[in-house]
Amino acid sequence: MSDDINKLAYDLLWTWQPAIQNLFRTIDPERWEQTRQNPVLLLSQLGDEGVKEALKRDDVNKALDEAKAAFRQYYDRNPPFLDAHAPMVIGYFSLEFGIAECLPIYSGGLGVLAGDHLKATSDVGLPLVAVSLFYKQGFGRQDIDAEARQVEVYSENKGADLPVKKVEGIEVEAPIGGTNVKIAVWKAQIGRVPLFLLDTDLPSNPPEARTITDRLYVPEPDKRLRQEIVLGIGGVRALRAMGIAANVFHLNEGHSFLC
Repeated sequence: MSDDINKLAYDLLWTWQPAIQNLFRTIDPERWEQTRQNPVLLLSQLGDEGVKEALKRDDVNKALDEAKAAFRQYYDRNPPFLDAHAPMVIGYFSLEFGIAECLPIYSGGLGVLAGDHLKATSDVGLPLVAVSLFYKQGFGRQDIDAEARQVEVYSENKGADLPVKKVEGIEVEAPIGGTNVKIAVWKAQIGRVPLFLLDTDLPSNPPEARTITDRLYVPEPDKRLRQEIVLGIGGVRALRAMGIAANVFHLNEGHSFLC
């Protein structure tokens, strides 16, 4: 598989750079829509041979050249805050970020606003890192069953199929109910801004702890508090474990109050 295409797929810069997004649509328009516009899953389904075949087409090579040019142009530009070499690092904590449809870790307006905040931050070069939870089922989708009852439907989020990567060698703990819950970290790259996603679904955790990060906005107050502990306490510890010293915390609503 082309390293250039893979690099473009894992940088969510494509979500607001039309030339990069157009590359994946050009490779396979139908599959692009079927995968909810997920370049990582699209490339995985095509496989190396499928990508090689696509690269034999003139329209794909033209789209690839345009995508690479847009990528270089974005990162070659020096935005104002990047030039300032500000020593301050901002930690932006939120229970949801709406970055792309294929990364379902959001429910609505609050998440979309938080996601746009990260994209704008990348554009101006602010030294910001974001922290949230890696939901294995995300937010429920409403459906009607055969008896005309409203039901919630959840789909499984698999890290290997998403534009995220596991942060190897990093695992922290947060105290919850007399137990130290272990937390792994995933990373999504939003242009210049890293978004770290906390995950308790680890074999070393007891069953009740593994489900803490399964769904967004759970109705049970005690489980919601557990999520807030993971986000706040676990998030700060994860940043420190990665050597990131945040000087300022931006708390998106009260969910992050334990930072």
